[in-house]
Amino acid sequence: MREEEATTWTAGAVLQPRFVPGLTVRADWYDIKLKNAINTVTATQLAQLCVDQPTLQNQFCGQLTRTAAATSTAEIGNITSFTVIPQNVASFATAGLDLNVNYRLETASLGNFNLRVIGNYLDKLEFYGTPGADVTNSRGEAYAPKYTVNADLTWQLNALTLNYGLSWFDKTLRYTNQIMTGNPDIVAREYKYVKQLWQHDIYASVDITDRFQMFGGVNNVFGQKPELATLSYPVSAVGRYMFVGARVKLPRI
Repeated sequence: MREEEATTWTAGAVLQPRFVPGLTVRADWYDIKLKNAINTVTATQLAQLCVDQPTLQNQFCGQLTRTAAATSTAEIGNITSFTVIPQNVASFATAGLDLNVNYRLETASLGNFNLRVIGNYLDKLEFYGTPGADVTNSRGEAYAPKYTVNADLTWQLNALTLNYGLSWFDKTLRYTNQIMTGNPDIVAREYKYVKQLWQHDIYASVDITDRFQMFGGVNNVFGQKPELATLSYPVSAVGRYMFVGARVKLPRI
């Protein structure tokens, strides 16, 4: 097998405005292409790829066995067997924008505040299973939303720490782009998309001593449930749940 060939192009900018001390804004545009990725083709794809190449002396034809002489059941050149193995035939391409905003405010009597927001815009997510194959566009499908945001706000005062977290991504297709293109009426319009994710989490901790800490929190505070006909998307079926615990720092042994 050949080695995979990855091409990565990025461009970024960092802003730290003097008129807002403690604020940092970073934006990164990425464009990643992966060639010769490993994929296993089907028997039908193997036969098609053999004859679609510029010459029959290629990696695909070598995996086919054909009849050398005509028989009562097969003509010359008919495929009698094949070998399917992983090969460097696939390629991937993705591009998008990452935005990272961090703001820290320290006060003399009210404690320290820290706000962090990470957002992503997915511009492209494409997959070519074999050379010359049609592109498989995955943007907007499950686990590949167009927009994603994760944010958390932390407040710390002496031994007390409070945190609020938010996870969000926009609606995604219930079926893949490929299925939707081939059968636009596979589902009623009102069920075309899976709802957005809105998960809110809260967390608190108290340092009782230098070696002992108590903590607890609530995940999925508002109890968002999975979408209709799914068990774990866009959020776990567990729903809202609470937790408590303790951490103990042991002395060195």
